[in-house]
Amino acid sequence: MIKVIVKLYGTLPERIQAYDPDKGLILEFAQGTKVADLTQRLNLAAEDTGVVALDGRVAAPETSLYDGAQIRIFQAAYGG
Repeated sequence: MIKVIVKLYGTLPERIQAYDPDKGLILEFAQGTKVADLTQRLNLAAEDTGVVALDGRVAAPETSLYDGAQIRIFQAAYGG
């Protein structure tokens, strides 16, 4: 098992019950888990997530997670 820390931005924190904006979420996953698996577990659709960053770098849905990773998920921005 691996543990990752997830921070959410925009209105995304409102969707996760008991989300702590200071600590984020600490989640456990099996080895081989991808970013897409993480967003699916959080019930975040692709159109909800503008950018997912893994340790400060933009991550694709197929990017593998690893123990101790820090993930930041930013809400997609809309407007005109």
